[in-house]
Amino acid sequence: MKIYRWIDKYNYKVSIKITKRYYTGISKRKTKLYSLSPSFWGDYLLRLLLVFASVIFVKKSAFKGFYNIISRKFSPFFSSDTNPIIYIKTRDLISALFGYRYFVDEATPDLLDRKTILAEKIVFQRSEEPFISVIVTGNYRLDYLYNCLKSLSDHISEKHTFEVIVFKNQDHHVNSFLNNNVKGIILLETASFASILENAKGNLIYIQSSEAIIKKNSVELLAEVLKNEEVGCAGAKHLYRNGLLIRTEGNTIFYEDSNHPEFNSQREITHYASANFIFHRDHLSNLNLSDINLLSSVNIGDQIGQSLAGKNKKVIYQPLAEVVCYNIQQLKAQALIEKPAQKTILFIDDVIPTPDQDSGSNRIFKIMQLVKALGFHVIFLPANGEKKPRYFDQMILEGFEVLYRFPNMRGMIKILEGKLQDIDAVWLCKPHNNEQFKFLFEQKKDLFWIYDTIDLHFLRLQREGDLSGDQSVIQEANDIKHVELNIAKLANITLAITRDEKEILENEGIKNVEIIPNIHEIKILTEAAGSFSLRSGLLFIGGYLHKPNIDAVQWLVKEIMPLVWAADPRITLTLLGSNPTDEILALRSDRVIVPGYIHDVSAYFHSNRVFVSPLRFGAGMKGKIGQSLEYGLPIVSTDIGVEGIGLTNGHDVMVANDTKDFAEKIIQLYNSPDLWNNIRNNSINALKTYTPEVIKQQLEELLRNLSNKK
Repeated sequence: MKIYRWIDKYNYKVSIKITKRYYTGISKRKTKLYSLSPSFWGDYLLRLLLVFASVIFVKKSAFKGFYNIISRKFSPFFSSDTNPIIYIKTRDLISALFGYRYFVDEATPDLLDRKTILAEKIVFQRSEEPFISVIVTGNYRLDYLYNCLKSLSDHISEKHTFEVIVFKNQDHHVNSFLNNNVKGIILLETASFASILENAKGNLIYIQSSEAIIKKNSVELLAEVLKNEEVGCAGAKHLYRNGLLIRTEGNTIFYEDSNHPEFNSQREITHYASANFIFHRDHLSNLNLSDINLLSSVNIGDQIGQSLAGKNKKVIYQPLAEVVCYNIQQLKAQALIEKPAQKTILFIDDVIPTPDQDSGSNRIFKIMQLVKALGFHVIFLPANGEKKPRYFDQMILEGFEVLYRFPNMRGMIKILEGKLQDIDAVWLCKPHNNEQFKFLFEQKKDLFWIYDTIDLHFLRLQREGDLSGDQSVIQEANDIKHVELNIAKLANITLAITRDEKEILENEGIKNVEIIPNIHEIKILTEAAGSFSLRSGLLFIGGYLHKPNIDAVQWLVKEIMPLVWAADPRITLTLLGSNPTDEILALRSDRVIVPGYIHDVSAYFHSNRVFVSPLRFGAGMKGKIGQSLEYGLPIVSTDIGVEGIGLTNGHDVMVANDTKDFAEKIIQLYNSPDLWNNIRNNSINALKTYTPEVIKQQLEELLRNLSNKK
């Protein structure tokens, strides 16, 4: 309901305002009575009105939130050993009523009482040859420590072997718990780095605060960052138990909205926090850490981070790895102080790239990887503002900064405008995005404009119109041609994807046209694994939101395949690809397989005998052809399908443009081992000009020119 969206919107705004102001005030040594300050009263009134509206309109999530507080025996905010239940419930309900509990994750564990904890068991599956050694540091308060160890046992790693090292404590109950209730840990007498050097066996050392819990996959994500040899240390995002991000400036702790794009990109920082970070064990022997007590020190991360930085090792903040802190009095939170930035390139495309789903996404994703490898900072903005969870994570792990709708499209644009002074160039994909974002070049006159056509849209539409005879499509092609050529005249550089399209643009009077094609890596198996005799079936791949693919598949199944099946009815056809429409699904039969989206398609390319791509219209370099070449799967396609790649009919590809000829070429290639092997072997050379190494050199030259013009 629209009223629910309105309630959620203003609940979010007023609750973040209340919570940030109160906790930042407390960090500046204001008393807890600060919450009664008149400066809060207007926000409290709005919050109460929103709660009342939730009741009036029966918003179930609001009722559920208050019910969870009442029904739970314990709380993540108040110790059950020092506070009576009625006090805890009253404080939690009042906090929720006035917005302080709005961002608390329901999965944040409560603080159990001592009796309950001492009846619990925690078991670690300790490895004798661990990859990661987890060191639990900080003040060992029993309820905090229990939640810490429980989170480690639940989330430490599904991918890596590990060991958990804990230290003996002066507290009798803590020692009793560690000795009797926790199995599979290493319990040491001395909390020093000397004891770690002597006892830790892991290749990686992960320092975990006993006053914090880890979220799922956090340690694995941090370990992933260390695969980069330039990185010495990687640390997680710190959240307080109220759900807000914690950061420091000097001695002041600030609380921020953890959803803000500013705090959700992997970045190099000058130093890290006192806990919840990972580094290579080899670095321990090179650091002067003899005076650090792991149970009481609050600056472990600073000292390790600064020591590693002094050895030219990067300290990286990884926001996908999250920890929730119960106590921040002894925890120096992360200081998000960035290193001096390199030159920055902003990429803009329709959506966050989905490289396993479509050719355009795969190309721009690989280009961004190469640009980053050349030393540039990469920012990506999806024009639709959507933050696709799995693909967003992939972007962050690559080290790209991603802007997204926060809290709405207007907010995203405002964040972008705030960053504009630090952006050197904008790489804009497709004509409509260039139209939408050309205001950036008006705001910053010296901003370098790279117009990436992806393919010439007007050429694709012209071909569709010529095939169908639809005058509306022909008129649309003419309109888009006018837009595309105008953008190309304004841009500093226009990128074509093939030499043919570069010539078309140059013939239209466009200067400064460069070619950046699709990027492909050779994935051909050994000769035995790729044997002709072990394969069967025909394969097509394509995203079915793209009209040329729908047309190609319908022509293939309805007209070409009946001729093929007349010669050999045993041949099957697999139509791979994302978003199969109803008209594609209707083509399924005993001999036509439509699996839908498949993340890893390599098995299909290794098991089918021939790739078929009967494209009758389109433009640019076809990703499906390049993908088939990557796997050495011989191809039958049209002139339009293979254009721009440099293939030769009968040498490294089979080309046919009418129904009968296409069917005959399929049958010929499908039944001739010698022809099949010749086409396969020759196709290996076809990709050599499209490998990452070659395209990286082209990008380096392109961006060197950019640097010279700045």
